[in-house]
Amino acid sequence: SRAVPGGSTTAVQAPGRNMSQPYQPVDVESGVAKPKPWGIAHGSGQCEFQDKADWTEAEQRVYSSKFGLGQVSIRCPIQSPLDFIAIIYGYLPFLIPGWWAVWALKGYLDDGHPRFFPFFGICIAAGFALVNEAITKQICKRVLPAEITNRPPEAVCKHPGMPSGHVMNAWTLMVWCLLEACLDSSVRYEWVAVIVLVMGPVPWARVHNLDHTMCQVIVSGVTSIFMGSAGYYIRKVYFPNHDQPWDWYHF
Repeated sequence: SRAVPGGSTTAVQAPGRNMSQPYQPVDVESGVAKPKPWGIAHGSGQCEFQDKADWTEAEQRVYSSKFGLGQVSIRCPIQSPLDFIAIIYGYLPFLIPGWWAVWALKGYLDDGHPRFFPFFGICIAAGFALVNEAITKQICKRVLPAEITNRPPEAVCKHPGMPSGHVMNAWTLMVWCLLEACLDSSVRYEWVAVIVLVMGPVPWARVHNLDHTMCQVIVSGVTSIFMGSAGYYIRKVYFPNHDQPWDWYHF
């Protein structure tokens, strides 16, 4: 635990806490749980304001407020353009499937069936995200030491972060889309550039924003190569001859 100057509370979880239990700040001297700050699913970083006593000393000197939304830590005031860009990239793993969902729904309303590309992309994102959260993270939490699975102390989310779900989702979709663009009848260079620009920086963003460690995003990135390749194989073998985005839109 860590004592905060001018107070008697710890900024991290209680020693020996089971990571499967909900996060609850504890008073150092009395050992009594402190009142929870405002939010939903405290310690999950989904929608919560973090009590200032739980910040690191460096954060207390710089920021006036801190909250988590979608497991992305947001510290105000934002200090630089890079910090802002990192926050935006933290939400792309949600925004891209969300856009595809709207795209698929529009196709269904217009034609009576959803467009195949966005619908299949949503299936990849949802399917592999379920595998990551229900199986991969649970195995890592049980077999790996806390030094590897714990997030940085600055992260609002206190749940284990090995592997990074944001990176896993973004890079699985990126690898699948890259294989589609590169192994088509002709390489779609403009689409390759857009795909890499939109999804490639997510690992950097998660580390820069102090929501994950470098080890956690590297493991996710490597795993995503195999998952994205599996998605491409499934599409190519079982669902051939479907239109691709570059058949409709041209840069």
